[in-house]
Amino acid sequence: ANFFNDLIMPGSWGACMDVGWRFAGSLSGGMNMLGNAGGALAPMIAPFVLTHGGSWTVNFWIFAAVYLVGAICWLFIDPVTPLDDAPAAHS
Repeated sequence: ANFFNDLIMPGSWGACMDVGWRFAGSLSGGMNMLGNAGGALAPMIAPFVLTHGGSWTVNFWIFAAVYLVGAICWLFIDPVTPLDDAPAAHS
């Protein structure tokens, strides 16, 4: 799992720079925050599923579905169009 996670990370950060442009730091921070929120919720969801009649197989399919939804969401990212079309202001 870590191998495939690390395999996608350069593309994720690159997309943040392409889409975020001058807001790349904010966009990267938001992406990182939401990713860590999922990582914080997963240890709470797994025991809940196990205590309510689920199994490790059910947990696996739940987390696989979350990854699939994430992969589908990436299909809608347009790295060519930045969030802000205006040029950066120089002070």
